[in-house]
This record gives sequence, structure tokens and C-alpha cells, in this order.
Amino acid sequence: MLVWLFLANLSPIECPKWLPGTNVILADNVHLTREQEVKNLMRCYCEIVKKQEALCIRDNDREACRERTNRWFQENVAPLITQQAYAPPRRQLRVLSIEP
Repeated sequence: MLVWLFLANLSPIECPKWLPGTNVILADNVHLTREQEVKNLMRCYCEIVKKQEALCIRDNDREACRERTNRWFQENVAPLITQQAYAPPRRQLRVLSIEP
């Protein structure tokens, strides 16, 4: 019970959408492919979430900080991985130019 009260006081973890392979932050109306989104979230996990967890642990209860990290992962990364695992293959149209 105490952990839940503590988690309510912690600020939520927010991640930017980066242009793949750069440090440029994308606008909210730009959409990434599912693969790019998973990579973006994993980058966020490594660069932002784990750092915030370490900072949180210095000042607060270790279990509450880890619970916040686990909750972020379950809410953001796990659904994308599950969707990708069960998604049927996408059909892609390709334009071919055939010259005689």
C-alpha cells in the first residue's frame, strides 16, 4: 500500500520520439513504423528510464522506483512487442520499372 502511495507522487516518465539514428526530436503528428517505435522506446528505456530510476533510488525507496520502471515498461514496450509477435505479415506494394 505504501508503495502505491509513493508511486502516485513520482512524476511520470515521458519519452520523446527521436528521428531514427539521430538526436532530433520529432513533432507529435509524425508517426513511426512499429519497428522504429520499438527501437525508440528501447532507446528511451536505456537513456531516460534507467537514469531516472537511478536518480529515484538515490532519494527514495528502491522497490517503488523499480516498480515505476516496470510499470513504464509494461505500459509502453510490452504491448508493442506483443502486437508485433502476433501481427500478420504486412503486404507491401512495390513499384518496379522495367525497361526494354
